[in-house]
Amino acid sequence: MKAVHVRALQAAGLLLCFQGAVSATEGNGNSYPLGVETNMSGLMLPEGLTSLLYYTHYDATHVKGNDGHDNPSIARYRIRSDSVSLRLSYVWPGVKWLGANVETRAALAVPTIDLTLDVARPAPLAPLDKGGSSTDLADLSFAPVLLGWHGKTLHQTAGIETFLPTGAYDEDEPVNTGRNYYQVAPFYAATWFPTEHWEASAKLRYGINSKNDKTDYRSGDELTLEFSAGYRFSGPLSAGINGYIYQQTTDDRRDGTPVNGNGNRGSVDALGPYFMYRFSKDFAVVAKLQEEFGAKNKSEGTRLWLQARLPF
Repeated sequence: MKAVHVRALQAAGLLLCFQGAVSATEGNGNSYPLGVETNMSGLMLPEGLTSLLYYTHYDATHVKGNDGHDNPSIARYRIRSDSVSLRLSYVWPGVKWLGANVETRAALAVPTIDLTLDVARPAPLAPLDKGGSSTDLADLSFAPVLLGWHGKTLHQTAGIETFLPTGAYDEDEPVNTGRNYYQVAPFYAATWFPTEHWEASAKLRYGINSKNDKTDYRSGDELTLEFSAGYRFSGPLSAGINGYIYQQTTDDRRDGTPVNGNGNRGSVDALGPYFMYRFSKDFAVVAKLQEEFGAKNKSEGTRLWLQARLPF
């Protein structure tokens, strides 16, 4: 049952890749879907094959500048995205390495992105429309070897996640569902059960991005901390808080030069409630809300997640 919470869509989900927006990382997007692994991130799934299905919605009407205020170069802004994702996880039966279980997983999303982006221009010129929309395949996430250690009250996972540039991408389009660069990200996650009813999880991840060879743009490295803490009621219901802290640690660079003169480093935090309902041992659904705040060089909005471990 605990495994139901496990990794709420680690490698698939929201991929916001739209060119021309003046925000952190190229097009204000991330290969990794922020806030996906807040719950049970340190608890590896049972041996064998497990299918997980995810839906996420993101809506933002503000994009912040380097000072944390609305970016004055943008006259009108809204991003809406809906994504359906499937993740397959295989924990190898009977295989141990360094005392840990071994997992291989792959995930793929199909996002629908609708972007309104009007860039301000000096009067009397009207704002320049740089928006658009797209529905297509996102980049493939693949993790060949992940390790999971199980203790009495503490469970841990560690490994390296990758995103491969397999998604739809056209450098002449304002909105893309693929990002056209690689990401490699080592991570460590832990889940702790201090009592029978209380639980807490955290995942620390460092994403290293390659250069987009179509635009000569290299997005900076990204540090993410996702977390949750909650109470497991006597029945099938659990509830608590979840959120994330996101910080870009190196500059965005185009042609080797820091973007916008300041490297365009983005940051944003999020916090909100979650609820989990266990229908059976093999089927449960997690609903999460994440309200963003404190953004710099990044959009600031609201995320909704529905995540399920499928009973087949």
